[in-house]
Amino acid sequence: MLDIQQQGIITLVRNAILGEKNSVSQDFKLSDAVAVARKHQIINILYYGALQAGLPQDETMQQLFMLSCMALSKSEQQMFEINRICTAFNERGIEYMPLKGTLLKYFYPKADMRAMGDADILIKPRQYDLIKPILTELGFTEKLESDHELTWAKPALYLELHKRVIPSYNKDYYEYFGDGWRLARPCEEQPNRYEMSAEDALIYLFTHFAKHYRDGGIGIRHMTDLWIYRRVKSELDETYIKKELKKLQLWEFYKNVMDTLQVWFGSAEPTDKTDFITGVIFGSGAYGTHEAHITASAVKLIKTAGSTAGARRKKVLNVLFPKCKNMAKRYPVLEKAPVLLPVFWVVRGAETLLFSSRKLKDQKADMQILTDENISDFQKALDYVGLDFNFKED
Repeated sequence: MLDIQQQGIITLVRNAILGEKNSVSQDFKLSDAVAVARKHQIINILYYGALQAGLPQDETMQQLFMLSCMALSKSEQQMFEINRICTAFNERGIEYMPLKGTLLKYFYPKADMRAMGDADILIKPRQYDLIKPILTELGFTEKLESDHELTWAKPALYLELHKRVIPSYNKDYYEYFGDGWRLARPCEEQPNRYEMSAEDALIYLFTHFAKHYRDGGIGIRHMTDLWIYRRVKSELDETYIKKELKKLQLWEFYKNVMDTLQVWFGSAEPTDKTDFITGVIFGSGAYGTHEAHITASAVKLIKTAGSTAGARRKKVLNVLFPKCKNMAKRYPVLEKAPVLLPVFWVVRGAETLLFSSRKLKDQKADMQILTDENISDFQKALDYVGLDFNFKED
């Protein structure tokens, strides 16, 4: 059963996105809810919901108002920058496809309700040399490159240009999506801009949700994303969605999450399973907890190592002897001379011992999380909601 705080937050979220005026319990503490909202990046949703509920304009409401004003300003700046990027890409023949929050902001009753840590846009890597001068002209600075992203930043916006919609190391989901372009279709009015069908966009959105849930957790904002999307895109080919989610081995999990959303925003009665999912969501923060990420990593390792003990050994080896592609981020010379990897393992070890005692303590603490009980409980929790790591991962 949901506690008073959980029920109150869901009520205020419901007020905001459905325009209702439901009240909350007298025992509900808005100050505690603000802390949760900051962690889950739903400050403006909570504020609008509190206004709808008629909560008194006390010191906490004033704090919430100020936080919402800052979030509104950031949202406006982000939308301005995104529009500049899309306009420049359209004018210069850059093929692109906006993803996730970059699109979802426009589906909410107010765009600032959907906080966004970064903007995600799928590009074609072969055009990257054409894209770089455009972003430089727009005032962005090139940052890091990862498996699936090329990142740029300026004070108003952190931009993630996706080389692929799913990281290649998430082999089960990557096997289905590839780089994502097979699902893209050009927009009629902007031929360089692409989009997925409504059904494929939902499948991708839910896959992203599932990826984070099983990798350590995901928060309230992503639950509202799913509800908002289903509400806006009310006429969908449900047969196709079911068929594709079964291919991804996500159908059971999808049904359980939809049942939970019906409890939150519909009229369904809660069950043990919907309460369990709600508890995981509330305990996660926007993208999960550190402990859950460490445990999830161990569960993935078990898929290849075959046992908990094997997973621990592999974890230790990964810490002591990272792969060359990871070491190259710290020692760029390895990109041209990978044969020097053993030398830099020694260099890294010496630097850690001399200058990073805190890092050693953190790694020791991480290893203490990996008990048989924690790993078993995490796997059982995934099984309970119909979710798993379906293929071996690197």
